[in-house]
Amino acid sequence: MVLKMPVYLADFKCIGPKCEDHCCYGWDVIVDKRSYQRYRQSASTPLGQRLRAAVRRNTQDPSFTRYARIERSGEAACPFLTRDQRCRIHAELGEEWLPDTCAVFPRHLRARQGWIDISASLACPQIARRALATPKKITIIETHLDSETVATMRAVEPKLSYDVETAGLTLRTFALSILQNRRLALWRRLLALGYLLEMVSLSGTGPGANVVPAIVDAFTRRMESGEVMGRIEAAPKITGMQLQLIRRLHDEIISSVCVTAFKCCTEQCLAGLDYAGTQPFTETIGNRYDFAFDHIYRPFFRRYGFMLENYLVSYLLHHDFCFHTGRRLYEDYIVMVLNFAMLKTYLIGMAAWHRKNFHPDMVTRLIYSFTKVVEPDARFRDYALGLLAQSGCTDMMHLAVLIRN
Repeated sequence: MVLKMPVYLADFKCIGPKCEDHCCYGWDVIVDKRSYQRYRQSASTPLGQRLRAAVRRNTQDPSFTRYARIERSGEAACPFLTRDQRCRIHAELGEEWLPDTCAVFPRHLRARQGWIDISASLACPQIARRALATPKKITIIETHLDSETVATMRAVEPKLSYDVETAGLTLRTFALSILQNRRLALWRRLLALGYLLEMVSLSGTGPGANVVPAIVDAFTRRMESGEVMGRIEAAPKITGMQLQLIRRLHDEIISSVCVTAFKCCTEQCLAGLDYAGTQPFTETIGNRYDFAFDHIYRPFFRRYGFMLENYLVSYLLHHDFCFHTGRRLYEDYIVMVLNFAMLKTYLIGMAAWHRKNFHPDMVTRLIYSFTKVVEPDARFRDYALGLLAQSGCTDMMHLAVLIRN
């Protein structure tokens, strides 16, 4: 069996207790049905009794993969995490007793027609470092596994239909070529991707192996004619709108956040812009933001721009980005833009706070902790989409305001 994965996943190994932020903190641990049933039958040992007591069925819309969850302890961590940052289930019962979530994280596995795709979440600090740090473009590599190893792989999502998969792979390949086109500024690439996905989502046709290539060809001609770039260059720059919208999104999530690294980063951002507490947006705050962008953020990312490119590429790969259809495809793009805009705002505020001491490690810390907060929160996705829809800001021109400085 062939496995295809981004290059930074090759030879990846969890560093366990040496990691600065373990997987079991700040998240609900989702339990699949097979593991749940196993835990219900394990009451003959003290650990088995604790498993039975800690695991709760999902009463709303349970599925095989999200059948139950392990309730977190008072410190917002899994109750089976020991003081030395190790998993008691793994230590006492073995890896096969871990729920699929814990056995697979930070990886995500999807069956294709002739291989298995593997991606990884940037919520893992080690993955974030490996993915963001390389100046080289992220590539997809292949490795071969024997049938015995493949048979033991867990949590592999089922294959899509041939038409959906073929169209999705074509679209993903072209989307990656746009995001990795370093002849263009990153904000221009992200806008170009949006215009492409808008064309696909509005095409009015179902997913077909021949539909997406035709749209890609039409989009390429519009790029070559200068039509798309003309629309991109006309995108407005409105600092006040950016900051006020991002602040609303920030206020929505921060009250429930228990990830220390994220709270620390965002506190530095708001302090750097003097935008903390309940203070309303003012022109002075906007001027601080613009100054930090021009004099700290932009010079920094002239050198380290590959970090944000690698973030977007990793996001696209991990979220099965191009395999949804219709409105869902465009909504995926909206959420991607919102995540990028929030990260950019936090980074500009952090740059204002740290000034000459702003460092790539700070970028990595923000991105992994932000991903850890936002990635599993479906409620926040719905809130963010609803906020933009209510404000009439889901069209490309309004999204351009969030992307461009």
